[in-house]
Amino acid sequence: MVKISSRIILGFSRLIGLIVLVVVVPIANASPLPASLSSCGTAKAAAVPDGETLHQSNGAIIRLAAIKAPELWPAGAAYTSWPHASWARATLERLVIGKTVQLFCEGETSNLNDERIAHIQLPGGDWLQHILLEKGAAFVFPRRDHISGLPALYTAEDKARLENLGVWQSNKIMQASDAEAIRTGWFQVVRGRVSNAAQVRRQTFLNFGTDWRKDFTIEIPATAQRAFKAAQIDPLTFQDRQVEVRGWVTWKGGPHIMLEGPGQIRLINP
Repeated sequence: MVKISSRIILGFSRLIGLIVLVVVVPIANASPLPASLSSCGTAKAAAVPDGETLHQSNGAIIRLAAIKAPELWPAGAAYTSWPHASWARATLERLVIGKTVQLFCEGETSNLNDERIAHIQLPGGDWLQHILLEKGAAFVFPRRDHISGLPALYTAEDKARLENLGVWQSNKIMQASDAEAIRTGWFQVVRGRVSNAAQVRRQTFLNFGTDWRKDFTIEIPATAQRAFKAAQIDPLTFQDRQVEVRGWVTWKGGPHIMLEGPGQIRLINP
């Protein structure tokens, strides 16, 4: 009989344990980036001033596409930071600081402040925006012609909302029927049934009541209508449908949101 050293048996046992461990531990992957996005470079974050912005050491600024993080203002500023703003910044910082990330773009690639607008893929392959939304560190908020991957992003946001994570601890979806509760001057998410959809000259209006002078209204200007057409979405078909819309609320004969593009509105239980 061949004798086998106890050290060999122990070493073999450890090796088997290691192999089993590698096999059973899942590889984390929040969600793959949409194939419709185009690679547009790399970036290395040297600083993170808020929950949606990366600063590179060369002074270049990257603004995260398709999301809105709670606004963070310095002490003494004219505005007050939103709830969870510091936490959202810290969450982003932990994910990107010091790492070289891949940038992916579509449509508008910069804003009026000459900041780059991009989706980000982390070194492990994860989609940064998807991770932030699942954690409740941001809201979905795409620009005019940013539509790639929105179903996945909204699903991630819905998950965080149902679990009462992050921004959803202090925010709630407003009801269009309760127009008096919709705060002007704020970023809000509003749900309701469109009672009337009308084209007035070059603008489309979605009304949520019988009196446009006080009820909640969505306005889609001509510039945004081109984006709706490109996405093959006719806003007039929203009449009598339950929708959710998000954006900055202004006052225009009642609380009012003007859309940049189709990504800001979606059907609910169509």
